[in-house]
Amino acid sequence: MKEMIVLLLGFVLVNNYALSAYFGFTPLLGFSSRRDKILALGLSVTGVMLLASLVLWLLRGLIPAWALVIAAAAVVLALVYLLQLALGRRLGVWFPVIALNSAVLALALQLTAAESFLAVLLSALGAGLGFLLGLFLLSGLEARIEDDQLPKAFRGLPVRILAAAIVALALSAFNFK
Repeated sequence: MKEMIVLLLGFVLVNNYALSAYFGFTPLLGFSSRRDKILALGLSVTGVMLLASLVLWLLRGLIPAWALVIAAAAVVLALVYLLQLALGRRLGVWFPVIALNSAVLALALQLTAAESFLAVLLSALGAGLGFLLGLFLLSGLEARIEDDQLPKAFRGLPVRILAAAIVALALSAFNFK
């Protein structure tokens, strides 16, 4: 049980796909500061990560190695399309962000080699919650950054990337190796 809690927290804090490995990093830099939109995107990405990882883990023996990336992309796209239908087009322009999110695809491909169903479930849940945590952290930082106080060269995207690097560095402190 302790190993499973460490696995979950490890994916949320230490092995955060968006902030440590920079998979799916783009939505963190330019997403809305409204909490309801952040929550909707984060939970949608978490749900797609969970379902895609579980489906690919269950089908891992049926898919040849050479077709795994194509199958993973097809599964992710199908799940996002079904999510879009279920939510009644509420995702709007963020539909492609979830469908093409490299964090979802990378996690699904990585977890095909996992040994247990519970490990896949907790890893996918942790990675999705880590993505949601990254969205909230960077949104909170963006709200506190005053663009008029910055030199012109640092305004906009550069200061967001710098803030993301500082958050990633702070989260790396949870690595107790």
